[in-house]
Amino acid sequence: MSAPPRLAARTLRSLAWAYGSYVGGRALVLVSTVVLARLLTPADFGVVALALTFMVFLDTVKDLGLGQALIVAPDDELAERAQTAFGWSLTIGAGLSAATIAISPLAAAFFDAPALAAILAVLGLNFLLRSVGATHYALARRALDFRSRTLAELADASVRGVASITLALAGLGAWSLVLGYLLGTSALVATIWSRVAFRPRLRLQRAHLRELLTFGGTLTVVDIGHALAHEIDYLFIARILGVAPLGLYSVGFRLPELLIVNLAVVAGTVLFPAYALLDPDRLREAFLVSLRYTALLVLPVAVGLVLLARPVVLVLFGERWEAAIPVMQVLAAYAVVVTLNVPAGTVYKVTGRPWILIAFTVPYVAVLALALTFLTHLGIVAVAIVMAGLQGLFAAAGLLVSARILELTPGRILGTLAGPAAAATTMAVAIAFVARVVTEPTALLLAGGVAGAAGYALGVWTFAGDAVGRLREMAFGRRTTRPAAPTLSR
Repeated sequence: MSAPPRLAARTLRSLAWAYGSYVGGRALVLVSTVVLARLLTPADFGVVALALTFMVFLDTVKDLGLGQALIVAPDDELAERAQTAFGWSLTIGAGLSAATIAISPLAAAFFDAPALAAILAVLGLNFLLRSVGATHYALARRALDFRSRTLAELADASVRGVASITLALAGLGAWSLVLGYLLGTSALVATIWSRVAFRPRLRLQRAHLRELLTFGGTLTVVDIGHALAHEIDYLFIARILGVAPLGLYSVGFRLPELLIVNLAVVAGTVLFPAYALLDPDRLREAFLVSLRYTALLVLPVAVGLVLLARPVVLVLFGERWEAAIPVMQVLAAYAVVVTLNVPAGTVYKVTGRPWILIAFTVPYVAVLALALTFLTHLGIVAVAIVMAGLQGLFAAAGLLVSARILELTPGRILGTLAGPAAAATTMAVAIAFVARVVTEPTALLLAGGVAGAAGYALGVWTFAGDAVGRLREMAFGRRTTRPAAPTLSR
């Protein structure tokens, strides 16, 4: 096992590449969203958002967890297990594409959205496309090779954005989003194949399939619950309020999702294989460190979105999206809670307790569905409040459970978060001061952004200066030789 300082440096570099993909990719998505918001209507966004919601649910079973199971595969069995995972992932992907085409008319009828049928059927082809590169993607994650993943994800985002904008300018409406999505996935698969030295054989094999499915199956159940927990609001809005309000809600959620929630995906992607390399005695410290740095990243973004939501929406998206402003403010808080709970979920996985995620998810989804049943008719802001409130309660409970597993006191966790919270408060004061004297949206966005960044820098230096020093030490300390990747050819 690598020495902890080396693992910390390696994990940090992996986070840097993963976060680079996150920042670069989301910047490209944001630019395309800004342009498309001025070309398309809320109804266009709404029908595609509804189709993508179905895709998210089906995506949870895209490979039955085979890719995640490769992360913990023994080195001497990796090549054979990867071949098995590829063949079955491709088979499952083809089946999901066929299933999506079959259910598309039923979904369109249920939500009274005729345009959904053709859009969902075409989007279903993404499962087959994605399955071609799923094993390569998992192998890059196993090796902490986030450089390759970064390049693939940037290819996806850039091709998707350029294609969607070009097609929207040509007058294709909602179809510009659909076709851009498929072209982006094609670019991702081509890039990850060029970066990962695994060349599968086109035949099914059953070697180690039982072990792969046993591990991956549990995580698949977790992923299904996760999808229900995070996508069910879209279904209720579409069914009760319609696709146009869903379009407003989806744009209100776009920046919290791009800038905060997706960080949870990045963090979980890196922390799972990194935590898996640690012995139990080191896991406690790793949990606290990851929780603290996650807070340092997400809290300033959330504060900025809450206090500057109005100028952000008006300047970036235009006045037609004004109703999305309060949604963005509430969902920024929701996004913070989701992200801060990622280290806890990772602890459950690496300590052999993924069932805890299921134990939390089942009651959460049940309570959420009940609340949305009675409150969705009050509007999209009410839906956002329900999502944020329930997520906060369950995430707090999840942190307490992880603290118990790691033998940490709640006070230790609160102490870990105190510095980032104080720095974010300093930032909030700076933005609030500017907002009292500047009202024009563009000027407020610029002045508030500068003041907020300065206030946060001052807050971090005052309340969390040691975190910056430790980050510098890990980033610029003695470099280590990158371990050779296991040979995958046979």
